Amino acid sequence: MNRLSCLIAAIAATLLLNGCLGGAFNLGSSAAPPANIKITPGDSQVTLTWDTTPGVEYWVFAAPGSSITTSNWDVAGGSAFPKATSPHVVVGLTNGTAYAFTINSRIDGGPGGAGSPSISATPRLAGIEWVNGNALTTNNLNGVAFGSGSSNGITQGTFVAVGAHGALYSSPDFNAWTTPTWTALTNLGSADLYAATYQGSLYVAVGASGTILTSGDTLTWTQQTSNTTMNLYGTGINGAGGVVAVGQAGAIVASANGTSWTALTPPAAANGNDLHGVAFGNNTWVVVGNGGTLLTSANGVTWTAPISLAPTINLKSVAYGVNVDPATNTITGYLFVAIGDNGVLVTSADGVTWTQSTIGATNNLAAVTFGREFIAVGDSGSIFTSSNGTVWTTRAANTTSNLKAIGHSTANYSAVGATGTNLSAI
Repeated sequence: MNRLSCLIAAIAATLLLNGCLGGAFNLGSSAAPPANIKITPGDSQVTLTWDTTPGVEYWVFAAPGSSITTSNWDVAGGSAFPKATSPHVVVGLTNGTAYAFTINSRIDGGPGGAGSPSISATPRLAGIEWVNGNALTTNNLNGVAFGSGSSNGITQGTFVAVGAHGALYSSPDFNAWTTPTWTALTNLGSADLYAATYQGSLYVAVGASGTILTSGDTLTWTQQTSNTTMNLYGTGINGAGGVVAVGQAGAIVASANGTSWTALTPPAAANGNDLHGVAFGNNTWVVVGNGGTLLTSANGVTWTAPISLAPTINLKSVAYGVNVDPATNTITGYLFVAIGDNGVLVTSADGVTWTQSTIGATNNLAAVTFGREFIAVGDSGSIFTSSNGTVWTTRAANTTSNLKAIGHSTANYSAVGATGTNLSAI
């Protein structure tokens, strides 16, 4: 074959490839960075959102520090997230450390365009900033719990709130780009409900005249026989299926599965006082109540009083959590924290030796929980947070309503209270 024939054959082959493959080997193009980029810090994470354009691919770049470019993110010890979609959550970050972010764009796998102006945010523990949602009802909401049941037939983490006149509400877990979406649930009557918990497979709500309701999916509720006619004001779990509920005049009822309940003889140490809070930790049940009542038990049946508190002290709630040194962010131990009227605070590392103090304010406090830190709520929108259970910081609630309960998911908190008040924090 002469040279002219070879040239013609090469041109024909090239034309054939271009025709059949439609230019598949051609690179795409760069695109301008997205507009309206917003960043929201959360607990050990940040969330980025931006305006998207069909056909455009986005890459997110992140690194510790206050500034970043698409050229130096790797030198700064950062990460790149190809083909990111809005909203994009960057997890596994260190609370209290600033991180910088930039986004660039491309079309059809082309080279990345110029990065967006660098923005930064500092993740922090949830519970510092609170959003006040629309009132769910004119009645009081008295309890809230989080579990892994389902809402509207969709399996997911779900909050359940309970309240006066049998009020029941549910909301899927929320995050930086969504808010709680509460849905009224069909209840089984008009008995006031005072507290709720999640037993591991069942939501358990307790209330007036010994009312106990359970549900596996938040949609269908079953009334259980409590074997007491006393009002039940508080309930807690041991993490192994066991549930204890407490209430009026020292009433204590217990269940190994949430459905079969046994009424126990009120312990003498309760002195007939109303009981309000239940917690379990360090293989110990702790119950607190009015008149300085503080009880402990290894089995939920036999109760003792490890400390004598003044009869003028009314304890309303107790939680068990991790004691964290705020200076080093390291775990130094575990702690029971009990709170109550006039800002009273009672703490113990083992359930045996207890220390009484105050939370630093005189507000009446109604509930305390531990998610990734201790959070206590109470009258006039009181919210206090603590990483170690002993030093507390006041947080702005953006409401003056009395807060009556607080619950948490993995990293988010929900607080509820008087006249349908509901707050959320991420």
